[in-house]
Amino acid sequence: MSSTSKNSVPISSFSSPYVPLDLVSYMKSGKIMPFHIFNRIVMPDFLHHLSNERKFLPPSSSSSSSSSSSSSSSSSSSSDGAKEHPDLITEEVDLSELLEEIQENVIHIHKACGRLEEWETDVNLAINQLVLQSLDDAYKDKENPVSPNFLQNKFLKTQANVSKLKEKIYSPLKFSTDNLDSESFKTSKSSVTRSLDHTVNSPDQKCLPIAESSPLIDVRGFYDGLDQKEKNCLLCFSVFPENAVIKKKVLVHWWIGEEFFDYFPSCEDKSTKADIFKKFTKAGIIEPVYKKQRPSPDSCKMQPFVRNAVIEIAEEVEFAEFDADKNPTANISLSKRPCLVKTEEGLSMRDFTYGFQSKQDKVQMLFNVSERRLEFKVNWFSKMTNVKVLQLGKWQSSASHLIEVEDSEFLKGLKKMKFLRYLSLRGVSRITELPSSICKLGNLRILNLNGCHDLEKLPNGIGSLKKLTHLDMYECSLISHMPKGIAQLSELQILKGFVVAEPKSGDDYCRLAHLTKLKNLKKLSVHVDLKFSEPEKGKRELSPLSQYKNLESLSISWSRIYKSYKQEKVMQKVRSQAKRLTSIERSSVKIPSHSPSLPVGLKKLDLLYFPGSKISEWFSFSEKKNLRKLYVRGGSLTDQKEVRGGNLSDLRSDKCFWEGVEFLRLGFLGKLQIDWGEMKQLFPKLIYLETCECPILTTFPSDGVWKK
Repeated sequence: MSSTSKNSVPISSFSSPYVPLDLVSYMKSGKIMPFHIFNRIVMPDFLHHLSNERKFLPPSSSSSSSSSSSSSSSSSSSSDGAKEHPDLITEEVDLSELLEEIQENVIHIHKACGRLEEWETDVNLAINQLVLQSLDDAYKDKENPVSPNFLQNKFLKTQANVSKLKEKIYSPLKFSTDNLDSESFKTSKSSVTRSLDHTVNSPDQKCLPIAESSPLIDVRGFYDGLDQKEKNCLLCFSVFPENAVIKKKVLVHWWIGEEFFDYFPSCEDKSTKADIFKKFTKAGIIEPVYKKQRPSPDSCKMQPFVRNAVIEIAEEVEFAEFDADKNPTANISLSKRPCLVKTEEGLSMRDFTYGFQSKQDKVQMLFNVSERRLEFKVNWFSKMTNVKVLQLGKWQSSASHLIEVEDSEFLKGLKKMKFLRYLSLRGVSRITELPSSICKLGNLRILNLNGCHDLEKLPNGIGSLKKLTHLDMYECSLISHMPKGIAQLSELQILKGFVVAEPKSGDDYCRLAHLTKLKNLKKLSVHVDLKFSEPEKGKRELSPLSQYKNLESLSISWSRIYKSYKQEKVMQKVRSQAKRLTSIERSSVKIPSHSPSLPVGLKKLDLLYFPGSKISEWFSFSEKKNLRKLYVRGGSLTDQKEVRGGNLSDLRSDKCFWEGVEFLRLGFLGKLQIDWGEMKQLFPKLIYLETCECPILTTFPSDGVWKK
């Protein structure tokens, strides 16, 4: 099926009689032919034409004797013919060898043009950015008075765009004879040759398929060099929309769900998620996406031409099914990985639930790409008995992407899914309670409930999920208490959204003290929701943290209504009561209670809406210096000296808990005041600083980001 390019030249084959005419008129117009037109139309058909000539070649086994005899007998006639036709070549050549040489040179050109096409695209993007900035600057120059800050921002932005364009224009094109003689190129070349041979032997096939264009050749060569697990990981990128920014965590959870690799690799399988992303990035298959200027990217993206090539391969191996617009489909007749994609007609959800009534047991993975409304019936849903991955919630980072269900009754069908390893309901609204059927998922590794704002409680039997390693309940604000079964999840490595709430009578809920036996727990996120109660209760509930020997990352958030507002009033009330007590009674009053200690092996501490003015009011610190990341966002923190838990002399001592901090993020701290010079002295190993909405910090970097 023909399509039209951005230069109004149809991407098609010469087999259509109109295409050569279009190309001739296009060239006669004086326009320059873009590399992608040359590479996708001219080159494939030229290669096909050469291959088609192979059947007219004489047999390569013709003897030299016959050649010599024929040459002697015809020497005179050849001589006469040469005089009549001076352009006629009289020297004998091996046509097969000559054809091979021509084809090899054309394939070299084909690959090089693919690189040129990438370079052309990159340069055009850089030019567009510079043009847009120029237009934007012209508008701002008229609207805004010129000031030093205005000029600084303008020049910095201009310098960045100009440098980027210069780099793209002057960067050497990444092909050479070494590249062209590499193993990956040889693999690519053999792939083209096989396709050409197939073209000659198939009379119905009139041209080289678009699948053999240069981007696919590059990607296919890379793909062929991967092991099977890595191949599957690469093909997962095919279902995401063009230019999508994808969180690495989404991909990793999918890979774990389908057993491409486990969270901790075994002795036999040394590959890890970091190795795979590094390998894909180094090969140019994916690009890292950095938030602000942070040193480590948590997301990635794939260039459109690479994505198209990956889709072609995914279709060939029946990894997933795609429509004419390169969108994954819900068709499970050809693939065991259906996807839900929102359309104006709502065909995706309808096709999946009504079009394949007897094939649900073939589904291995169901991925919600963009559907906003999920409508499943219990009986239908429960027939996906072999499914391993249910990505029903959102994978997008955008808060504007909302998903809702008609009702949550369909979740009762989970009890039939004995092989399910990954279940995501992230951001799905109108789920108020998880059914007890979820406790039947004995193989479940990852349960993502992040952002289920209507969820009020977890099932009491959740402790039966013995293989669960990830439980994410972050931003489930209506959950008031944790079921005690969480303490029985012995394989748990990551726990987010654990609620520390007002103690209840009967002690029938899970507290932090109950989790100390979870020896595999590495990452913990806690929400302190004591609301209007005394801060001292919160400290007592957090005190078991010191017993978490293997914890590496700790995040604590407080309800916004949990203020130090009441702290002074509460202490005044306690002191007032203490005056009325007898001396014996007074001796039993604790003012204040001991601050909880943080885990000795902690590497990252994240505090959100911290209610006090000093961290030392809430926590005491060990002599260890393992902490590398410190984030404090929102709250009443006042002086940076307090951030480190003591006075200035304590900070400069060898026992300073903050001495090893390398990454520091401060946000929405309206009372925090410190000079940039002092900050660098107090954090001697700092390599990255990020600030946001901290209005009284002085002489800090104007854009809020500093990197050593």
